[in-house]
Amino acid sequence: MKFLIIYIVLAISFSKEEYFKVISSKDLSTVNAMLTLLEKEKEGSDKKAYKGALLMKKAGFQKTPKDKLDVFKQGRILLEHEIELNSKSTEYRFLRLIIQENAPKLVKYCGDISEDASWIKKHYASLNSEVKNAIISYAKISINLKL
Repeated sequence: MKFLIIYIVLAISFSKEEYFKVISSKDLSTVNAMLTLLEKEKEGSDKKAYKGALLMKKAGFQKTPKDKLDVFKQGRILLEHEIELNSKSTEYRFLRLIIQENAPKLVKYCGDISEDASWIKKHYASLNSEVKNAIISYAKISINLKL
């Protein structure tokens, strides 16, 4: 199954549906495959936000605490910068919520969980179906996001 996901990720153009499958996976190779695919996309806020969230996810797979922190910080800077520029982006706030709910307490990245969960609930109806489906799926396991 893992190889099929990697093949699909590398064989197709970027899709939010596949991205959200990868961000919820527990496999470094699929995260790396999606990062490779993102590198082929044109520069823009979406690319940076998606890459930032994936880097923070990837940090959990690093071997040393220093590497974990360095990769996490790199991703956090990308995602937070895009949220700062696009503060009304429900999708970017959803990415941050996923990461913050699952980040180790040590990194102290949890300050926006309540605000983001409220924002997502309030603006859910305006999202496209791919993001809505990802939110529905994630809400089933989320502590703070209940639809």
